[in-house]
Amino acid sequence: MNFAYTKKVFPTGLKVIFRRMKSPLVALNLWARVGVKDEEPTKIGISHFFEHMVFKGTTNYPGLELSRQVQSIGGNINAGTSLDSTDFYIVSPKNYWEKSLELLFELINNPIFDPTEIDRERNVIIQEIHLDEDDPEEKLATTLYREVFSGSPYEHSILGTKETISSLKREDFFRHQESFYHPSNLTMVVCGDTPENQLFEKIDRIYRIEKKTIPHSFNIFPHLSKAPMKRIEIGMDVHHHYGAIGFLGPGVRQQEEICLLKFLSVILGNGIDSRLNARLREKEQLVDSIHTNCSYYQESGIFSIVYTFSNSDSKKIAAIIEEECNRLINHPLQEIEINRAKNLLLSDFYHSIETTLGSAELLGRFDTIDTIDTIFRYLGIIQNIQGNQIYDVLKKYLDFNNSVSVIINPEDQQR
Repeated sequence: MNFAYTKKVFPTGLKVIFRRMKSPLVALNLWARVGVKDEEPTKIGISHFFEHMVFKGTTNYPGLELSRQVQSIGGNINAGTSLDSTDFYIVSPKNYWEKSLELLFELINNPIFDPTEIDRERNVIIQEIHLDEDDPEEKLATTLYREVFSGSPYEHSILGTKETISSLKREDFFRHQESFYHPSNLTMVVCGDTPENQLFEKIDRIYRIEKKTIPHSFNIFPHLSKAPMKRIEIGMDVHHHYGAIGFLGPGVRQQEEICLLKFLSVILGNGIDSRLNARLREKEQLVDSIHTNCSYYQESGIFSIVYTFSNSDSKKIAAIIEEECNRLINHPLQEIEINRAKNLLLSDFYHSIETTLGSAELLGRFDTIDTIDTIFRYLGIIQNIQGNQIYDVLKKYLDFNNSVSVIINPEDQQR
């Protein structure tokens, strides 16, 4: 696989990564090392709110004019906030890479944070919070994260709370910008068929003058330990049952364990031939759907088993899930299972880097929360996994005595 790229660190500390790709489109993806884990307790949700506000007008492009400019060159613009990072991207025809670069830097360097727009967007986000509270799948996920990551910044919702969002002032956004959106805290990734030397020269001209910054006291991430087994039942206005079991997992730097857990996730709950799907859905018909997730962040991770059901006993479902996990310890994996898991993981990876945006997002995320070398370690580890390797990681992380179970029931069936 040819995954060559160039990385340059400018005198201001700005990191720029370029990957040449033969494509009519170019992706520009700007990453800031700030997410929920960096927020003060009274300002939870500001990273996401900030992400919304930069689209509401800048010094040179009032209102929605910047978005109109992107559309006028045939481009798309969007952004996202996570527990560890915030990113902004423009994908446009390659002939407009210079204009796209100017617009992307304008977006984060010159937002005006109009007070009227702040109040309008505040109401939008509070409404989003209410919608998530009424969505059973979102409620399931936020409850699971809150309990598994209890005592750490990862327990908080990216959206924040009604109280924290209501209290944010215009000066908070300027302070957030000065604390986190200075060159030494940013990574710009460009993927496409653009002239490399001209790209670096253009970025150097834009960021030659350092912006004003203010010191930020980064939160010391607390040590997370596994909590005793916990079961939470919630009644909601729904007609279906939703369940999840979560386990505290490793952070991004524990790459081998992450790869083994992702491999385990495929074996247990990815696709019709996975063990949990074959047993609980196809054979015993106790669930309507079931799947597993292995999510990892800079400081920690979470392994979860998520399912839906109609009239079954959630405790029986949980018991069978635990039984199937124990069977993995006592019954060796079949060669067909091992090959299937490897093929799916490698296929997912290759699909993720097929597009300019997919490549930019992968390079940007790993440069932000770890190092790009992680990408190549991942491929090597997956290709060389042996079935017996998963037993230790299964015992270490999928301990049901330290699991969190969340069940959402229809209110009229809440027990």
